[in-house]
Amino acid sequence: MIRVLAAVVIPPHMSVSGAARGAELLSAALAKHCHVTLASMMNCSNVPGCADAIRRVQVESWLPPALPWTLLPRKFSTLFYRSDLPRIVREGDFDLVHIHNVLPALEMERVARSCTACCLPYVVSTHGFNEVANGADVYGFTGPKRLAWRLFVEGPVSRVVARASGIFALSPADFNIVRGMGFRGPELSVVPNGVPIPGPADPAKAKEILEGLEIPAERKPGQITCMFLANHTPNKGLPVLLEAFAGLERPYLLIVGGEKRSGIDYEGYVRNCRPGQRIVMTGRISDASVHVLYQRSDLFVFPTLADTFPLVVLEAMAHGIPVIASRVGGIPHQISGDCGVLVEPGDVAGLRSGLEKLADEPERLSRMGHNARARALTEFTWCGAARAAVEGYRRILRSNSLIDLAAAHPAESFAGERSATKG
Repeated sequence: MIRVLAAVVIPPHMSVSGAARGAELLSAALAKHCHVTLASMMNCSNVPGCADAIRRVQVESWLPPALPWTLLPRKFSTLFYRSDLPRIVREGDFDLVHIHNVLPALEMERVARSCTACCLPYVVSTHGFNEVANGADVYGFTGPKRLAWRLFVEGPVSRVVARASGIFALSPADFNIVRGMGFRGPELSVVPNGVPIPGPADPAKAKEILEGLEIPAERKPGQITCMFLANHTPNKGLPVLLEAFAGLERPYLLIVGGEKRSGIDYEGYVRNCRPGQRIVMTGRISDASVHVLYQRSDLFVFPTLADTFPLVVLEAMAHGIPVIASRVGGIPHQISGDCGVLVEPGDVAGLRSGLEKLADEPERLSRMGHNARARALTEFTWCGAARAAVEGYRRILRSNSLIDLAAAHPAESFAGERSATKG
């Protein structure tokens, strides 16, 4: 069996990450086909059932000494984390390394360089690539900040991509991005995120979770329940979401999941709700709570400004919830017209109009939710993603074996090619 190292490059202080979650779920599915070792800079598992399915190694991470990191913003220091992932690559007995996620990009490049030094092929999944390609614009970087983004993010990621043995795009939307970063290899294929099949929530546990958030278990007539779940970083479009709901006159319950961040007037939006309207800010929540809140919702709203292939969209669909989301990255490949609605990124009025129309048609919402679940559970399975990944691994290793053979026996290789040409 192929021996694979799944190297997850991610800021170690994070406890929730769609990319890390996707890497773990794919690795668990791959364990049926390969010997998989998972090495994540997060050193934790947030995926029920995966903890014992994969062989894991601990990863040490640190910031370079002699700099006052505590005095600098975390978003800056995050770029410079180092780890012993390169050592794990060098000292392990692997046939191939699968790199997941892009930040910190300098560490991603160190992992790739270690693979190259060991003559070990590596493949990259495109988690976060849309955010890298569009991050400078989404974050509004100019001058020195834009230069820093180019030096410490875009540049390292592009160099890793250019030297990769293969790229596993999460959707065809990533093809132009990786070609623009310099990838010229033949192994560019689609290995999308999958989604586990959710079961029913335990009624007693569901009641406890909803009561803890002061959310009624029963829906109020005429009130639509909408849900958003993501890190509250600028690229996720939370201000767009809140502005869209602030202009609605109809009753609604809006559940906003994810840890709060500075710079957003959460309390102001809560205070300005009209009668029959309510916004619940959950903060960081467990998988069990997310499961219950999906099942309590009528519509998942995701007005992201830059995303590659968000796992939360698939999870919402798998729970039978239609989705209204931005037309960015791979989202148009996730959502078909019979299970969701796409709007332009940053378009507050367009999002509000889409919400109004869907809220006016509860029967359509119900049909779309049924279609969303069927699409998620047939088109986006981890078993299918694992099969696609294994096929890619095999093509890469076969190609490398032929190259090694040609290098070892150039005369015979040339003669064989000449005979094949004559034939």
